[in-house]
Amino acid sequence: MVTPPPPTAPTRTCAACRVTAHRGTVGRIAAGAMLAATFLMPSLAQATPADTGLARARQALEEMSAADGTATGNDWRHIHAWQRFVIVSTLSDYERLSGDTRFDTAASRALANRQGLDGNDDDLWVAQADLDMARIAHASDRMADARRIFDMVAGRYWDTTCNGGVWWDHARTYKNAITNELFIATAVRLYQQTHEDTYRDWARRGWAWLRDSGMVNASGLVNDGLDAHCANNAGPAYSYNQGVILDALAGVAALTHDARATDMATRIALAATAAATDPHGTVHEAREPMGTDARIFRGIFVRALGHFVPTLPDGPQRATLSDWLAHESDRVWATRHPPARFSATWTAHPFQPGAQAQLTAAALFIATAQDGGHTREQAP
Repeated sequence: MVTPPPPTAPTRTCAACRVTAHRGTVGRIAAGAMLAATFLMPSLAQATPADTGLARARQALEEMSAADGTATGNDWRHIHAWQRFVIVSTLSDYERLSGDTRFDTAASRALANRQGLDGNDDDLWVAQADLDMARIAHASDRMADARRIFDMVAGRYWDTTCNGGVWWDHARTYKNAITNELFIATAVRLYQQTHEDTYRDWARRGWAWLRDSGMVNASGLVNDGLDAHCANNAGPAYSYNQGVILDALAGVAALTHDARATDMATRIALAATAAATDPHGTVHEAREPMGTDARIFRGIFVRALGHFVPTLPDGPQRATLSDWLAHESDRVWATRHPPARFSATWTAHPFQPGAQAQLTAAALFIATAQDGGHTREQAP
């Protein structure tokens, strides 16, 4: 872990910062058994948006497995430890939607690999992956692990500094967006699974704190965290900070029926898609060139956006977000190196391949499948 910042001016620009400065730079669908046939040879006339998105995702994930998997089968090359669990969660989304179990063994092995973890955000990524994999296997040990992690973070790292919130790191130097977003999202999901009031209360408490923290700026984007005076630190609005909060707020809205949660999530989603895309239709991260951490950020964003869009009622806001997903899906597919090698930049130049690039593309394609109705019908 990097040296803690001076008490008057935290210097981190993102929650995923670890060893070097470069590392600081993140439904409506019928997914039944009939999808298996479409993976073999989906035609232009027959392909549906869901089929097309899942078929593209399958190819991206197969390429990731072949080109970026390790010999042990429990990790992927050239990633940071926390990213392993983002990959596991995305693989679980694919399996849940498609019924295709080809990646299940790799996901299960990776979930058991805890090497290299560092910080409360890392631990909460593990808890999220536990819960995602538990949806498929209904394994009690995964649920118990998620509970253990959350209870540890809540018990040790929520305090009265800045009137609440959990610390990013074990040294208690920084309160930030991503850790608290993950904290809320995990609390909601644990309540949904256990119906224990403790988790419902933590979800509400976390949401109230985040809502009043000032980290959501006037443009509707989430900055990275709080400074030593508990004010928005104006850190870059990394795309992953705009993503995890969508999952957290959608869960809060379902739990509390608080329209403010949905309104905030919609505002963030619209602001993030607008801010990320330039007039030429190219998506950019908040800070470039992207380091190892940042190369997976937009995958986290589009995965959450894919969960969120189907919860919105039909109307202009949903249409705007659906069209953005559809456009990006087709554009990213067109920039691949055939058959299915993608760039973390989502552009042909510069082309930065790797596990993070494959994951971000797959997450985008899965998001269009979850939205189910707006992707252009173009055969993979």
